[in-house]
Amino acid sequence: MFLFGKESVRRPFLTEDSAPLSGEPTQPILSDGTGTKRMKVLLVPPAGLLPALWAQPAVRIYAQAAASEQEITICHEYADLYIGHPGVHGLAYGDAGELKESFDKVIYLRGAPQKGAGMDWMFDAAGQLGVRLEQQQTPQIILNSFDFVRTQRFGLSKLAHPRIALAPISTDSSSWLSVQSAELSRQLKEKWGAGLLYVGGGGGAAAQEAKDLRGKLTAREIATVLRQCDLLISEDEEIAALAAAIQLPVVYLGRNSWDCWPMKKGAAVVSVCPVKPEDVLEAVERLTISWATPKTTEKSDS
Repeated sequence: MFLFGKESVRRPFLTEDSAPLSGEPTQPILSDGTGTKRMKVLLVPPAGLLPALWAQPAVRIYAQAAASEQEITICHEYADLYIGHPGVHGLAYGDAGELKESFDKVIYLRGAPQKGAGMDWMFDAAGQLGVRLEQQQTPQIILNSFDFVRTQRFGLSKLAHPRIALAPISTDSSSWLSVQSAELSRQLKEKWGAGLLYVGGGGGAAAQEAKDLRGKLTAREIATVLRQCDLLISEDEEIAALAAAIQLPVVYLGRNSWDCWPMKKGAAVVSVCPVKPEDVLEAVERLTISWATPKTTEKSDS
């Protein structure tokens, strides 16, 4: 798990547009002109960033199935990842038990997602909500113009393209990427002229001329920063998940392949257990993105 420099903004209750509500319990809203009231539902995924992301497809299908009957609020420490999520009316940060009096129904998604088995838990979460999840339905973070305005202060526009983000494991300064990042960065610059930045937590010194944003961003800000990059190279599963949720190509570094959900067109994940930096460069080329694809020349007949 990586460490954020600051927590997401926490308020007792937020509407979808982040306008604070009063402390008084609100009444169910009308679904249409018939006077039928919609049930107010508080939906609580398990703690942690990955469960918040992995629950998104199930929540989307559940909201669609109950659109005329229910008004859904997500209660979670990373609830801001649901801003703009179809079918989600409100966001709550805090103890669900303290909020339950304002809701007609509280649903807790159960189970601890296992490392390397994200897809399994996604389908299980859908089953808990009584809906069916199709293979192509994936987590998505919907960013807005305000998100990009907030990240202008980091000066990303000064970094060259291809813009590559590095995410070492936050709790281990002796991880492969922490130790090898200087040499890897040198080769990324030499081969592709890359502009480099660091995100997440992570130990070890940053490579020369790279922008170091470790410990300075919330999860949503990391997603926004990554959306302005061309590639993520990550040892951190949470950072890789944020990148996948905005359809950014990822090279995931680890002993095992990352069990990533199906991704949209134009995005891809390649897993590699590198020994030397050249192994990572080869993995980048396997993504078949235009700027990293080796140029081939046709030999003319003599």
